[in-house]
Amino acid sequence: MQTPSAVTTPAFQSAAPAKPTLWNRSFSFLQRLGQALMLPVSVLPAAGLMVALGRVFTDFTKDETSMGHHIGKVLYTAGLSVFEQLALIFAIGVALGFTGMAGISGLAAVTGFFAFSTVLKAFGDILHLDSAINTGVLGGICVGALTASLYNRYHSVKLPQVLGFFSGKRLIPILSVFASVALALIFVVIWPPIQTGIHNFGESVMGSEFGPSIYASVKRLLIPVGLHHVFYPSFLYEFGEFTTSTGKVVHGEATRYFAGDASAGRFMASEFPMMIFGLPAAALAMTLRAKPERRKMIAGIMLSAALTSIITGITEPIEFAFTFVAPLLYVIHACLAFLSGYLTNLLDIHLGYTFSSSLIDLALGYFNQKNISLLFLVVGPIIGLAYFSIFYWAIGYFNFKTPGREDEEVAIEEESPSNFKGGLLLKEKAAKVLTAIGGQANIVQMEACITRLRLQVNDSSQIDQAALKRLGAAGVMNAGGGNVQIVFGVESDLLKTEIQKLMTSSPAAVSTAGVLMKTIPSPIKGTFVALADIPDATFSAEFMGKTLAILPIEGIVYAPFDGTVATLFHTNHAIGLESNDGLELLIHIGIDTVKMNGQGFKAFVKMGDTVTRGQKLIEFDLEKVKAEAKSLVTPIVITNPERFKNLQTIQSGETLWKYN
Repeated sequence: MQTPSAVTTPAFQSAAPAKPTLWNRSFSFLQRLGQALMLPVSVLPAAGLMVALGRVFTDFTKDETSMGHHIGKVLYTAGLSVFEQLALIFAIGVALGFTGMAGISGLAAVTGFFAFSTVLKAFGDILHLDSAINTGVLGGICVGALTASLYNRYHSVKLPQVLGFFSGKRLIPILSVFASVALALIFVVIWPPIQTGIHNFGESVMGSEFGPSIYASVKRLLIPVGLHHVFYPSFLYEFGEFTTSTGKVVHGEATRYFAGDASAGRFMASEFPMMIFGLPAAALAMTLRAKPERRKMIAGIMLSAALTSIITGITEPIEFAFTFVAPLLYVIHACLAFLSGYLTNLLDIHLGYTFSSSLIDLALGYFNQKNISLLFLVVGPIIGLAYFSIFYWAIGYFNFKTPGREDEEVAIEEESPSNFKGGLLLKEKAAKVLTAIGGQANIVQMEACITRLRLQVNDSSQIDQAALKRLGAAGVMNAGGGNVQIVFGVESDLLKTEIQKLMTSSPAAVSTAGVLMKTIPSPIKGTFVALADIPDATFSAEFMGKTLAILPIEGIVYAPFDGTVATLFHTNHAIGLESNDGLELLIHIGIDTVKMNGQGFKAFVKMGDTVTRGQKLIEFDLEKVKAEAKSLVTPIVITNPERFKNLQTIQSGETLWKYN
């Protein structure tokens, strides 16, 4: 199998990337920081669930000596302990995020943070400070970043033989301790006035009647560039303080809320009307403004996006439907977010979340809510009506090209990979995405957060935005200097993992002497076509696996072995099979046949069916495919060749491969 780097063009390989500006470098750092911060944040929903369950048990078991009450107390205390140790969790998360998940960096961050916090406490006692030096999550972030820097620079250092045991990665925890002590000494000098300033600023923001409005609107404005993850941690985990029942002082809106602070929840409440009412209403407006012939398809897409926003609080699928095609709508969106925050604050609504403002988090934070009925009876309907009315009017008045109103239809090539067994669709989609971003040689760095791929590339002009949108990307944001973000929703991290597998895969060199081999016959009658003649780089470069191609002379696909139907595209133009011994085979009839929307294809099986060798699977109209598709050439791909040590390409007679 060829590696993905083989698809890069000579012209691009010789191109020198432009020197990044200070803004580009800063944006790249902030982008990586935002992605790194998502790792520690991801543990909070589990902690919030434990706190919520603990409150359920303790609230509904009045007898403090009962087993239920004890269970509730254990769950509540366990969940709260996570919020109380956020600084340490952020130190570990940032260290891992900046080192490509190198486990030793997490250990080094722990040792460094303990040294850092202990030195700060000691100097607080020595200097007889009025209040303890408390760096909160910002201190944890600094220790994590320092540890990551040490790891990236010194993890391959070789010490003299007498100290050889401490060479390489073992050196990092030691360096982290000394470096963190030095960092603590710096903080002893500079942090007390900063701490006072943060405290005063936090108090003023928390006490401002426009604080929740500013929080909601600025966070919305930063979402297109992916920097909202850098903005909100100070509000959720730093501003304001509260002493828990255990005597621990905690900081931040979210931490205080789940610790039982009745005054917390004003800022988080500002986003619930948008997620549950506003953006779903905007999705309805875009659906009704779609062209009649495309409205049904857009309705399905928008319904899925609206439910995602309501249930999980992930809004990018809706927001990126209008962000770049109609920037004015995004400005309106930010203004309505300001209104949402103003109304929730005016009506003294207090709500909390650990992940996002969704129905799930609404249920988790039930115990500390205030005036929740006003969310559903007053603020929610007002915000929903405002979003729908303004979006519906603006789309029509300005003729914005929101989904379903484009001059040329953009066909979505793939479905959600979660619907299929064996990862066949995900692997093909990852291969096509890799092609669309310029191949492996164009990638300097690739990360993923909850909803988007975050890339640093050599040449952003190699990014094929049209192809990415056909593959289901809700938006592509080019921030300059090679910094690119591609919004694929919640499958982004799965795509990143699959792309990385493609970039590191290589064929195994094996001996097959004296071994009984199984054969895979061609599932279609026709003639062999050279890889170079397949008019699709995803297949010709063997991104998806071991590939052969057939030019059909008969419009029937037969099962080449006994097994099951692992994948069947809804358009019936492609089918994935899994043999009884685990071989995965993708048969893709023609090139770009997805655009035929199933016309000319008839399936005789469904996903999950058991099939036998020689069984008819699909019939297709040979002439119709030849006339309407890009090509009749049919790739046949073994998508998991790495599983089989002995895999031989035969390409003779009716036999494609032999394997065992």
